[in-house]
Amino acid sequence: MTEIRKNIISVITVCYNAKSNLEKTILSVLNQTYSNIEYIIIDGGSTDGTIDIIKRYDDKIAYWQSEPDNGIYDAMNKGIQKANGEWINFMNAGDLFASTMILQQMLDVIKPGVRILRGNIIRIYPKFRVKSVGVTAQNPSLMDMFDNTFHHQACFIQTSLFREFGLYSIDYRLCSDWKFFFDCVVLHNIKSQYVDLTVAYFKMDGTSTNNSILYRKEQENYLKNLYGVEQFDLLHELKIYRKSRVITFYYKMYCFIMNHLSQQNFSRLLMLKRFVCRVLRRNVN
Repeated sequence: MTEIRKNIISVITVCYNAKSNLEKTILSVLNQTYSNIEYIIIDGGSTDGTIDIIKRYDDKIAYWQSEPDNGIYDAMNKGIQKANGEWINFMNAGDLFASTMILQQMLDVIKPGVRILRGNIIRIYPKFRVKSVGVTAQNPSLMDMFDNTFHHQACFIQTSLFREFGLYSIDYRLCSDWKFFFDCVVLHNIKSQYVDLTVAYFKMDGTSTNNSILYRKEQENYLKNLYGVEQFDLLHELKIYRKSRVITFYYKMYCFIMNHLSQQNFSRLLMLKRFVCRVLRRNVN
């Protein structure tokens, strides 16, 4: 990587045989009202006319290349290594910015110290659309990231994070972007910020979309390697419990009562619990 330049956004588009989708993506980038954009296109060696489209906009693209790669994350890493901007956004072939002003709108609301800025996407299915927000907590916890993710099309990532923690792992073919966000937020306590703005339209026909079960298995394998199988199973069980309003209400009530009990009343409840267990012939702790 070369020297990072402040206030510049490096928008990276990864593509392969994307003749039917690429031009719309290119135009959604070039038509942004924000002017400090460095546009990079990484092509995987297309043979369908994709290169002709790229050459059509050659004078507006900071850098492009076309050569075989080792999957989407290898291609994204090539883009990162060529990026000079302070921020990186991935707008891959078929993805579109939601408006011509969204880059400016997002940059206008960044708070001090934020290193990952994130918004929403609109998932485009053949017959309908649906808004997807991902993790909305301003300080995401382990459980937030265990159960959810940031949408990379809607993220602006400080380029320096890739220098500090490394590029996307190509050991994971489908979930490496989730792994990167998980590591940043959970393992390294990187500050992120959620903004309730729709950043991008995401066409639901990509590799991870069509291999969602394998995507989940990759996530599980990573977490099991990180925390161990027993801990992973407990986290998975907790994830399910968190989705139940009854259990959540019970837990909050339990915490409230325990925080307001006197020692005398606590001892009485404990004695009552043990008496009931004895009557029901259950083990007493």
